[in-house]
Amino acid sequence: MGRVVAALVAVGAFAAVGAVSAGAQERGVSGYFSLIMMVHTSSSSYGDLPGVNPWSGSRRNGGSFVYRSIPCTGNAPVNNISSDLPSYGTRVAGSRAPSSLRAHPFRFTVRKEDREWMIRGTMTLTVCKLDQGPTPSDDPVPDESKPKIRVAFEAKLGTRTPESTPWTGTFRLRGGTGRYEDLTGAGTIAGYLFCFAPAGCAQLGGNYLDGQLVMNGTYRDPTPELATP
Repeated sequence: MGRVVAALVAVGAFAAVGAVSAGAQERGVSGYFSLIMMVHTSSSSYGDLPGVNPWSGSRRNGGSFVYRSIPCTGNAPVNNISSDLPSYGTRVAGSRAPSSLRAHPFRFTVRKEDREWMIRGTMTLTVCKLDQGPTPSDDPVPDESKPKIRVAFEAKLGTRTPESTPWTGTFRLRGGTGRYEDLTGAGTIAGYLFCFAPAGCAQLGGNYLDGQLVMNGTYRDPTPELATP
């Protein structure tokens, strides 16, 4: 009888451990991440990009300015070195860091608030693949159909020159599509707008044609689908 009771206790303990593990899985994943990204416009050295509108640096209220990263199949060093966020720090099966990621698009407006010039905007991140480098040119999935991560941000503008203007602020992760539907997070964002072409902004009409940004923060996803590549 004693052995039977001991066996039942052992089974109960195993079941309890299993329940805790299952609960832990249901709670999802969380952690820290960083991101490096470049964005461009139609007149930049990366050629025609759809729906863009570069900013001249004018500090007047109003206007919507739009930048984009190159397509997923494009090959450019900083565009391909993006983030460990899409793979949740390589927790997703078969993933590596950094994963190839693009801003499609990076959009903002300029406003003066409490004597400070601010930009407020959104960014839709296209997850090209959970691996490094550009997407193969024969990839059957167009960028529009790839998973997305949505970001909202606000930032204070720094000292402007004819060749660049910096900004720094905060962001929030606002879900996305597919694996990232329940993704949330927050952190700091900073960057600058400039002209990548050797001629510089002053010789190319005065607009800031390109931009580079970095993000550092935390994320949480209660439904991360880690077993699905």
